[in-house]
Amino acid sequence: MNISPTQHKILKLLIENEKISMKEMSKELSVNLSTVSRNFRPLLESGFVLKKEEVPPGIQGGRKTTLYTVNPNKFFILGIGVEQNRLIVTVLDAKGNVVEEVEKHEAFRGEEIVPVLIDCVRSLRRKFPNIVGVSVGMPGIIENNRVIFSSALDIEDFDLGGELSRNLNLEVLILNDANAAVVGYALQRRNVVYFLLSVPYYLNLPVGVGAGLWLEGRLYQGSTGASGEFEMNTLPSILKDSLTFDEVNLETMSLESLSHLIFRLSEVASFVVYLIDPETVVFGGDVALFSEAFREELKEKLLNRLKKRHVSDVEILFDSRGLWTIAVGAARAFWKRMLENYEFAQKIL
Repeated sequence: MNISPTQHKILKLLIENEKISMKEMSKELSVNLSTVSRNFRPLLESGFVLKKEEVPPGIQGGRKTTLYTVNPNKFFILGIGVEQNRLIVTVLDAKGNVVEEVEKHEAFRGEEIVPVLIDCVRSLRRKFPNIVGVSVGMPGIIENNRVIFSSALDIEDFDLGGELSRNLNLEVLILNDANAAVVGYALQRRNVVYFLLSVPYYLNLPVGVGAGLWLEGRLYQGSTGASGEFEMNTLPSILKDSLTFDEVNLETMSLESLSHLIFRLSEVASFVVYLIDPETVVFGGDVALFSEAFREELKEKLLNRLKKRHVSDVEILFDSRGLWTIAVGAARAFWKRMLENYEFAQKIL
């Protein structure tokens, strides 16, 4: 269906409201009732809209009022969170609700990610044939759906979005994992910074960190749409020895041995928070691998630094869902763009 700008606005109202009448749509859109009716009818006939209920007339009589909602099964969006050898796939319905989540473990490096992602989408398409788009949250620097560099996945200068779109015949969105995570966590908030930690397999390498920014209720990605991470050596390594992630239990490590990491992470976070002035700061990703004492120490250090900068009333949270948050956020970033951008929605609906 080739939707008009008015139909796009009507769909947005139907999605954002549990139930709404055509008269209420007319008021919200500041157009007359006949314009709403003319644009509404094709949406109803195409299955985008369902009758929710009928309200009887009031004591003064008149006609009953029909309330409508969007058909949640009219279309679905896939969000995929990617890390080394692991995927989380989330299915979002038209209302933006998660209806299915799948975890998949598979070894891949570099451009081997393409057939793995294609297989994921095609397998879920058998259950959800009305999938209209795919959104991927992954580590690395992303610009306009192109992976500029991802050391974690061994990908450089690769048009991942274009490759997937050509093979799947679907609209595709590629996001940095920290940006996907902040959308997954912040949809009902105004200003949020999400710090995503990534512990390397060899613990003598620097800990990675990305920052997703949610400002004034929107994902901020910069003027080019680029999204990325801090420089490689922003945070220190956990160990000097080349022990691996599998050989060390991070949760049992002492605060003393992790003090330099806590110091640098709180320093970086306080600087970003001072510049952005969010109401909420979230630490996610591999922060869940450390002990509760580590997280409490990090929170205390950050609050002390912010106090010195005269910043107060900041909520500090820790997200334990990791890749699940990234997958949900990737799907919701696609869904939100579709609601707010008519040209983008035109390609899909």
